[in-house]
Amino acid sequence: MIYLLKYFLSLLFLSIVLLTQAQKSTKIIGKLIDEQTQSVPYISISLHLVKDSSLIHTVQADSTGKFIFNNPSFGSYYIRAKSITHQELFSPHFRLDEQNNSYDLGRLILIQNQAYLAEVTVNRKHNFLEQQQDKLVFHIENSILADGSNGLELLSKIPGLSVNESGEISLKGKSGTNVMINGKLTYLAADQLANLLRSTTSSDINKIEVMTNPNAKQDAAGTSGIINIVLKKGLKQGFQGNISVNGGAGRGTRLGGGINVTYRTEKINVFANYNQYFQNLTFTNSLTRNFYSNPTDDPESFSQQENFVQPKLRANNFRAGLTINPTPKQTIGLLIHGGFGRYPKYEPTTNNLIKFFSNDLIWASATITQGKERWEDMLYNINYNLKFNEKGHELKIDLDFINHYSKMDQQLTTTYTNAINNRIRPLSSRIGDIPSDNQVLVGKIDYSLPWSNQLKIEAGWKGSHVRTENNLKYDTLNNGQYLPDLTTSNHFIYKEMIQAGYINLSKTWHKLATQVGLRAEHTFVDGNQLSTSDKFKKNYFQLFPTAFLTYAFTENHKLQASYSHRVQRPSFWDLNPFRVYTDPFSYTEGNARLNPSYEHAFELNYTLASKYMLTANYSSRSNVVNELLGRDASNPHITFETPRNMGSFNNYGASLIVPLQITEFWNSTNFVNYYRNEYKLPLEKVLIHRSGNTFSLNSQHTIKLPKNWTLELGGNYISGMTVGLTTIKSYGSIFSGLQKSLFNKKAQIKLVINDIFSTNRRRFETTAGTISLTGIHRPDSRTALLSFSYNFGGSTLNKKERITGSEELKSRL
Repeated sequence: MIYLLKYFLSLLFLSIVLLTQAQKSTKIIGKLIDEQTQSVPYISISLHLVKDSSLIHTVQADSTGKFIFNNPSFGSYYIRAKSITHQELFSPHFRLDEQNNSYDLGRLILIQNQAYLAEVTVNRKHNFLEQQQDKLVFHIENSILADGSNGLELLSKIPGLSVNESGEISLKGKSGTNVMINGKLTYLAADQLANLLRSTTSSDINKIEVMTNPNAKQDAAGTSGIINIVLKKGLKQGFQGNISVNGGAGRGTRLGGGINVTYRTEKINVFANYNQYFQNLTFTNSLTRNFYSNPTDDPESFSQQENFVQPKLRANNFRAGLTINPTPKQTIGLLIHGGFGRYPKYEPTTNNLIKFFSNDLIWASATITQGKERWEDMLYNINYNLKFNEKGHELKIDLDFINHYSKMDQQLTTTYTNAINNRIRPLSSRIGDIPSDNQVLVGKIDYSLPWSNQLKIEAGWKGSHVRTENNLKYDTLNNGQYLPDLTTSNHFIYKEMIQAGYINLSKTWHKLATQVGLRAEHTFVDGNQLSTSDKFKKNYFQLFPTAFLTYAFTENHKLQASYSHRVQRPSFWDLNPFRVYTDPFSYTEGNARLNPSYEHAFELNYTLASKYMLTANYSSRSNVVNELLGRDASNPHITFETPRNMGSFNNYGASLIVPLQITEFWNSTNFVNYYRNEYKLPLEKVLIHRSGNTFSLNSQHTIKLPKNWTLELGGNYISGMTVGLTTIKSYGSIFSGLQKSLFNKKAQIKLVINDIFSTNRRRFETTAGTISLTGIHRPDSRTALLSFSYNFGGSTLNKKERITGSEELKSRL
């Protein structure tokens, strides 16, 4: 079946190319310049028939003023160029026929419109939120509230997203969200991804794309969808750059800064970026564990634990690249994206075990946990883009090599005392050496062909090879000496190879647009526990169909329906059955027997006036991976969590997006979301039904003040949610920002205050068999940050030219 699929995709690709080459192509080209012979970019140009002046097609000049009309029919034509900055232009008449199937208009001179001020520059500025066919786009660059945060904190402000303290991301109540950066999967476990996002400053982020129902072109992994974080890039020609610094405090000091430089011409683009992030954090956790002999009776005992965590984030992130345009239709790109950092952690913990009925102290413990975590990330990319024409007929080739290395040196030292503070046990200590070494190789080819009658064909292939290695070693204190603990140490090598092919067909009629796609993925997994000589292999093939249907009743009323079938594969971290201790009384453990879970997702969206959006969604997931809570067999007062395939999950929801222009100077974006999670979990031969309703609200307001001041206010609220065996209580936060433009708008100074009332606290309850947990996590979320940024250099283009923010033109990186 795999070979048949490969053969089919190869044959399809070859047929499309041959058909394309067989067509008789025609074209009309030209270039717009001004009176000083400078290029005039982004002007709208229309093609008309001479006989009746009827409009045939409209295009836009690129950043160099060049334009092209592809495949017009034979006949006599003229073109018209229109701009508010220049006088209207009409070209001489010309003809296309069998002998002259192309025509070069040469350089056409536009005359400055004297009624328009020469100093005015027209900038295209996106709204904070934009609805596209298969995704919601949040233009972070335009928001003050995004400044001074890191990437992980920024995601928690995005409507519909929820981020827990471990870095796991949920979208509209559903776990299993995949994260991409600049369209590339990160291939990291949750804690590794959290460190990467912590080391990414929000000032380097341009926009965040949220895809709840991705099309077949995207990876099938990610049962709740995909989040793509798009980083900033220079657009204007010439040398330009930006330098920024920020500082402030939460419970500890926060400092950061960065520099970004770009040099762009028609043929070459060179860029480099460096950011440094420094945070002293402090957060606390409270946890009560109840221990039962029978779940229906009162607990026999309970423990009360308090953690005072003091991590220090030291992160560095850099990006450099080169883009070459050897011809107007070809682009070759090289990219290096890396980061390195440290996350040392000092964590005093107290834990008291108490009899439930008498309230007598059984023992009191005091633990000092010290962790020295460090990591290095590197991504190397080579890409090639060939544009056959300006209608979207193109070929893209990408090759990525990713290397991630992290290491945690951990020590937990615990003393036990009685009610009168006398030591009752020998000193307990555990030392952990926890490394992770990951290598990823990814190759990708995407081909897009706009066909006749508004038909578009997309096809592609992607192959990935992932290798991870963990050689975890624990030593425990015994009679004054540290000896290897072979029962918890483990050496694990994991390999995963995925071959994928896809095809998308898009067709547009007068009011109706459709897209259907099919993605095929073959997955091979090889796991090897060297410590126990335990091996496992998995080999499976799956088809993932997608479908989109859009109907425009009028220009202001549009209805869209979509469907996708998706998969959530277990991470290598979940598959490896080694232990990682979070404290002496709890640990997490992997499960080599995990299988993928699959989901069917449906969405119905109504858009009014291209800005008001009402969405209803439903999804059903089988073979769900949930965290199972249990008690250690050797010590019933130690709890553990392990992932397990168990039961099913349904999610129902509805959301409403309402942007409002309250006054001429005050606008807001409001997001309201309701969803219901339903679980069926087979536990100890009993099918447990768990369900919960959630209401969430996100509102952001921008108020323009005199003298280049801008005020932003925002807040979010979640009424609580049900996630597997855990119930999370309500939480929310209020944040604000103030900005002033300086030095002819080349510089900005911003003050941002996050979680003003310190209400972003996560309270939770979990019950499973003979153990129940009740806890609260208090993050270091109330912060005040002052930042300053300055733009230097600029475009080599004449000030009279019209410059827009079309960030997709002539850019691959």
